[in-house]
Amino acid sequence: MALQGTLETFALPDVLRLLASTKKTGAYRLEGNRGSGSLWVKEGLIVSGDLAGSAVSDPTEVAFELLRFTDGDFLFDADAEAPTSGDGVDVETVLADAEKLLEEWKEVEAVVPSLDHGLALQPELPGDEVTIRADIWIYVVGIGGGTTVGRLGTMLGLGELGISRVVKQMVELGIVELTEPGTVPAPAEPEPEAPAFEPAAFEPDTFEPDTFEPDTFGSDEPAGGGDAFEPFDPNALVIEDPHAGSADTDEAPLLGGFGGLDAPLLAPEPESAPESEPAASASDPTDAAEIARQLANLSPKAAKAVAAAAKATTQEEREAALAEVDETEDPINRELLLKFLGSVNS
Repeated sequence: MALQGTLETFALPDVLRLLASTKKTGAYRLEGNRGSGSLWVKEGLIVSGDLAGSAVSDPTEVAFELLRFTDGDFLFDADAEAPTSGDGVDVETVLADAEKLLEEWKEVEAVVPSLDHGLALQPELPGDEVTIRADIWIYVVGIGGGTTVGRLGTMLGLGELGISRVVKQMVELGIVELTEPGTVPAPAEPEPEAPAFEPAAFEPDTFEPDTFEPDTFGSDEPAGGGDAFEPFDPNALVIEDPHAGSADTDEAPLLGGFGGLDAPLLAPEPESAPESEPAASASDPTDAAEIARQLANLSPKAAKAVAAAAKATTQEEREAALAEVDETEDPINRELLLKFLGSVNS
C-alpha cells in the first residue's frame, strides 16, 4: 500500500524519520500551497531533491523549502529512482541543517519579503568607496536597469533562499534598493520571426516578335509606303567657290556645318594668298567629293578643330588647329583638307 496523506496529519519530519527507520527506497513527493517538490531516499538515506521551477537539488535546501509549506498532500512513491544521486545523507542531519536555514530565513525575509519585489541599483553610493566581492558583482550586472528578485534568481539558477541571501547583502552594502511588487515591468515578449521569404514562381510570358519584313535597300518603293529611301551620295554635296558670291552682296557664301556643328561658319573676307601657297581649286569634282566625305564623317571634336582651322588666316594656324584631330579616330586627308582651307581663305 502506498504511503500518502496531508501535512496536517503527517508533518514532513515525521514521514522522513519513518522512511529512514524502515530503510525505504523511493521518492517523497509533496504538492501544496508553495508549489511542489520531491526528496529521494535510498535505503533510508536522502540522496537527492527537486523543486518545481527551480534548479535547486541540494537535499538540505529542498527540505528547507518543503518545511515552509503550510498545507499540502504528500505521496511516497516506492522504488522510484532519483534522476541524479549523490552520497546518501542521514535524515536527521538534513532536518537539522534545514531547521538552521529556517532560522536564517527569518532575518533574510525581514529585508527581502518576496521574490516579486523589484530590484534597482542605487543612484548614489552610501560612501566614497564600496568594496564588492567578485562573486557578488555578477548579481549587480544581472540587475542592470531593473528586475525582480525572482527573475534574478532564475537567471542565475538560485532558489529563493540563495538569491534572497545575495540581495540582502547588496541591500546592506547600500548598492541596491528594493521596490514594491509590480513596479518592474515584465520583460517584452520576443517578436516572432518573420516567415522566410519565398519568391513567387516566375512564369515568363511567351515572346512572339512581330513579323519583320525588311525593306529592299535601294528599291523605289519601300515596304511601308512613303518616300523612297535615297542613300547619301558624297558626290552630290557641292561646296561653292567662296569667290562666286552674288553680285548683289559683298558676303561670301556660307560654309557647310562640318559634320554636325550647329552654327554655320561665315568665311572671312578674301585675302591675297601668299605666293608660297598656290591656290587649289575646290571646284575640282574629285577633291570636292573627297572633302565632303571627310567632313560628313567627322566626330564633333574633330569638327570643332576643322572649324577652328577654317577661321585661321595662316597656314601655321590651320596646321595647329588640325593637330587636335586624332587621326586614329577621325582619319582625314590632312594635306587635301589644308589645301581646301587654304583656298577658302585665300
